[in-house]
Amino acid sequence: MSKTRFRAGIVQTLARLGDLDYNIALVERYVEEAVRQGAELVVFPECMNTGYLFDSAAHARQLAEPVDGRFVSAMAALCRKHGIYVASGFTEWDPKRQAIFNTGLLLDRRGEIIVHYHKQFLATHDQNWFAFGINGCPVVDTDLGRLGLLICFDGRIPEIARCLALQGADVLVDMANFFAMDQAEMWGPARAYENGVWLVAATKAGHERSIYYPGGSMIVDPRGQVRGMLPYDTHGVLVDDIDPAEARDKSWFAGADRFGDRRPQSYAVLGLPHEQTPVAGIETVPLVPAESTSKVAACQIHVSVDTDEAAVFAQVSHAAKLGIKIITLPEYAFCADWSPDADTIGRATPLSALTEQAMTITAAYDCILALPHGDVDSDSGAIAPVTRLVGKDGIIGDYRKVHLTARERQWAQAGSAFPVFETRFGRIGMMMGYDGCFPEASRALAVGGADIILWPTAMRHRQEREWLMVPRAADNRCALVVANRLDCPYPGGSVVVPPSGFPQWDVNAMAPKTMAMGAVMPAFLDLAVTRQKQMIPKVHMFRNRLTATYAPLTDADSVLRAAE
Repeated sequence: MSKTRFRAGIVQTLARLGDLDYNIALVERYVEEAVRQGAELVVFPECMNTGYLFDSAAHARQLAEPVDGRFVSAMAALCRKHGIYVASGFTEWDPKRQAIFNTGLLLDRRGEIIVHYHKQFLATHDQNWFAFGINGCPVVDTDLGRLGLLICFDGRIPEIARCLALQGADVLVDMANFFAMDQAEMWGPARAYENGVWLVAATKAGHERSIYYPGGSMIVDPRGQVRGMLPYDTHGVLVDDIDPAEARDKSWFAGADRFGDRRPQSYAVLGLPHEQTPVAGIETVPLVPAESTSKVAACQIHVSVDTDEAAVFAQVSHAAKLGIKIITLPEYAFCADWSPDADTIGRATPLSALTEQAMTITAAYDCILALPHGDVDSDSGAIAPVTRLVGKDGIIGDYRKVHLTARERQWAQAGSAFPVFETRFGRIGMMMGYDGCFPEASRALAVGGADIILWPTAMRHRQEREWLMVPRAADNRCALVVANRLDCPYPGGSVVVPPSGFPQWDVNAMAPKTMAMGAVMPAFLDLAVTRQKQMIPKVHMFRNRLTATYAPLTDADSVLRAAE
């Protein structure tokens, strides 16, 4: 049985390359300090036994230890002495597999290894000496709650944190060597928020050869709020209270549930081996540079008290005249209510009539327009939230919203797939509103080969813009076109996020929030950038995913601990 709450300690320090005695002494000193402050779980950064930037694979092999070596023995002794849990990154030599792994270990109060994790998403230099992780996403029950481990860059692959959370992890323990502030200040809170879990992350600070570690050790709560963070460029311990029960409440707004509203049957593509996915096939398709660029835009306009349907189409027409080739409007753009009901949809202009009006623009300017609306099935009479893609020759395709809010479920019929549409300007995928809160939606589109993801939305929380937008683009190497309404709980701020994200992590600094009705937010799109799926050299966003371990993501019949 887990405690009501406990204290966790994160350690920000710098291991010394090749000096095992020094590194053991660091661990002993910081454990003593963390225990003095009441910590029952103490977390250390990545590769604490050896340091990190080796000369070669042979050098790494010389320094690496098996799990029964001196470093782990010292950790075990500290656990027994103080009756605590200790987690640390560890450079492991596995004599059975004859391989070196970037490993994370969690030891219990008796000094026993209860989680043995291998880093899955290896940085460029990692691949010079470490083997790719093969242990999947293990979690463990403890008297502190249910814990899972990940290591640094693993936080950039949304499936890893998701699989841990879906197995009921209350706390994600991250042993890191953060190189940049965005990893701590955006991706950490994003992974905590979208999964409704605690994140306890320890990273290094200082210089190791050519690497500068800024720091960023932090404790983040299940709402994505940073409860505590060690200052950059300092060494020390931060201890704070963790309440595992907060991670078991997966609600986030107006009857919505992070896990209860998932649609696992719609994510089947995520479980396919990489070589069987559409994204694997598009990387090597030749492009003609002069024919592979265009402009995309979010058009921040919708029907309101002061703006009618004609004004919406007039603004779209103005955008098309500027040479913009792919345009999206906000969610339910032709309704005056950001959260409509069946009557509201019924009173609005039918999608078929809106399509005819859109075609006068798309045909005149050879562009594509996304029309987010509700559509009534002529046979069944069922209404579905739909985004229709219209081009110069007519309807390209429809996307039916997969994730419905509690209000939408009262009147709407959900879709079940994330189609990707081939166009002369690139491969386009769509998600609507609430879809964007689920990492599986954008991930399914990206695995399906999308270059561009259109996200017409009506945001409810600032976290959607500040923490979810950039990961939805950068984790998938897709351009993300976000058109938000002006009458929703978190209005405005429409933007196009580049496939590599922004140069600086703060969205509000890079793309200040615009509140103007009719604002057109354009961006230049180069398909060559979206087609190559490496974040940095050799670091592929899809190729080494452990899809065989993704049953929690895709199995609709699974009984998930997190939902109990």
